[in-house]
Amino acid sequence: MSLKVNYNKASSQEEAYNLGKAAVTPEYVAKFNVKADVTTDDGNFSMLAKGKGFELKLKFEDSYCLVDLDLSFMLKPLKGKILETIEGKIKKT
Repeated sequence: MSLKVNYNKASSQEEAYNLGKAAVTPEYVAKFNVKADVTTDDGNFSMLAKGKGFELKLKFEDSYCLVDLDLSFMLKPLKGKILETIEGKIKKT
């Protein structure tokens, strides 16, 4: 796990997951100039965004979201900034 983000707006795991699904779309990911496939798992309340050189996993729990980010060697120096951006987006949504 790279990061644990408490919910600010959602009151349940399902509500947070649905908000996350609506926010993290291929179009949203494209804003970062990366191409990614975004898949969701409704049964486990989780999401996976995978592209060249990275894999982002979001697991929605009762009161927080677990974020796991794996980056290629070339992208590792950007991990802190990327996690900061993801944390901000989760808190806003």
